[in-house]
Amino acid sequence: MQNWFTVLIPTKDSALWIGALLDHYKVRGITPILLLDDRTKDNTRAIAYAAGVPIVDVHGFTHTEAIVSIAKDCVKTPWALFMHDDEVPSDRLFERLAGPPPPDAVQTVALPRRWAWYEPGKPLMYGYSDQWQDRTHRPGTDHAWRLFRPDQVVYTSIMHTEGYFINHWSRVPLDAYFVHFEWVLRSHAQRAVKLRRYDEYRWGYGKFFEKIYLPESQEPGLIRYEHFETNTYDELARIYYAARAKIDPPLPRRSLRTQYARLKAYINEKLRPPDFSAEAPDRKGLTVHADREIADPHNSD
Repeated sequence: MQNWFTVLIPTKDSALWIGALLDHYKVRGITPILLLDDRTKDNTRAIAYAAGVPIVDVHGFTHTEAIVSIAKDCVKTPWALFMHDDEVPSDRLFERLAGPPPPDAVQTVALPRRWAWYEPGKPLMYGYSDQWQDRTHRPGTDHAWRLFRPDQVVYTSIMHTEGYFINHWSRVPLDAYFVHFEWVLRSHAQRAVKLRRYDEYRWGYGKFFEKIYLPESQEPGLIRYEHFETNTYDELARIYYAARAKIDPPLPRRSLRTQYARLKAYINEKLRPPDFSAEAPDRKGLTVHADREIADPHNSD
């Protein structure tokens, strides 16, 4: 089954859930490679060894975009599939991956993502919104380019990218999604701290994602919720939820540099109408070009 792609999972201090996640792959005939942050302090390594999963130690791992450069050294298959340790491919996506690889001209593949919402004692649901800016130009969807050819993509370290420039791409059907447990594993406060950290890197990098990272803070109706068509991911959801930090972290204060950038952005917005066609200097070349999509005859809608 796993002959043309390799799953890569970066992780750090994930002992509370990594065993269940690896078991989810194992029963489906997949052996991922664990990219272990060498600053890990819990027994994640021992759990991975017991599961028979290969481990690649990563030193000073600071951003997930770096996975692309790591993949070139540790992946022996033509394709790599990058999944966070709070994500899992759906069984329908596994079925597609069990088939032939994408056409030879394709370098990257867009995978639909579902954001799981869990409340104890209630069925697992997922949220979606037409206001999320999907780069495939399909309203109400959220795609991420996680399947790629390590030896063909051009690496970039720019935050909030796949780690490479998207060119000659295809997509899988909407029911071949992967499940993202960010809302389940991390509390509202933890996610708010993450966005504040992004804004410290550069103002706007966190604020831009508030509508998707902080669903509890959005106006009613902006995010709609539906039940999953299966209970396959319920146990993972319970495990992720149980692994949440028991004490919410305080929201750090913005630095003077960030406060100045925030004020400057506010003034610019008031003085002139926003130019939505303008592209920040460090984001040039990141646009997903619809005319470079290549139809995959192996997909079935």
